[in-house]
Amino acid sequence: MAPVLALKAVTLAHGRRVLIDRADLTLGRGTLTLLAGGNGQGKTTLLRALMGLHPLQGGEIQISGKTPRRARCLTGYMPQDRRLPAPQMTGRAFLAASWHGTRFGLPGWGQNLKSALQACLALTGSEKLVDQPLSQLSGGERQRVFLSGALLDSPCFLVLDEPLSGMDTQWQSEILAMLQARCRETGMAVLMSCHGIEAALSYADHVLSIDSQKLELRDAAL
Repeated sequence: MAPVLALKAVTLAHGRRVLIDRADLTLGRGTLTLLAGGNGQGKTTLLRALMGLHPLQGGEIQISGKTPRRARCLTGYMPQDRRLPAPQMTGRAFLAASWHGTRFGLPGWGQNLKSALQACLALTGSEKLVDQPLSQLSGGERQRVFLSGALLDSPCFLVLDEPLSGMDTQWQSEILAMLQARCRETGMAVLMSCHGIEAALSYADHVLSIDSQKLELRDAAL
């Protein structure tokens, strides 16, 4: 079985600046990996590249044996910055529009969508938030709704860029525990960046560090 993520001699750059130089990496299924590195080291660029949103300067990325673009249906993504589509759009309408990536749906569109929505909302504790306008939610509440959207297609690989921002410590712990449990129960793999990485270490299997254009994977317990 192919690893959930494989990088082969990957080089990434931003403009003329090389961020990652000829990196090799594999991540297995059912693992939660924290992405670490200083500002400007390339964390967001790497996560975008995994989604096919940033071009490679060299090398190859495979997700479950497929290119990032072909693996879109297998991958859930939560970017660091997300513009609100419309101030009065509810979380439920936003999530319905996210079902199957490019397919547009409505909350009454079908039982499969309703069931998928409810399951993801329960995972993130967003049941009471989802019918409110997104503009009226706090930053942390919106993050929980957006995380529900990343989980909506039951991905085998979840790519999260600062998903815990704006959440209080209790919700950060609950979300980390949920993600750890999903990895164990479903075989989903998670790669996520977050500030205050020390607080998340007890939930993680690995830490992936970007430093001096290199990737280094280590056990989170070390």
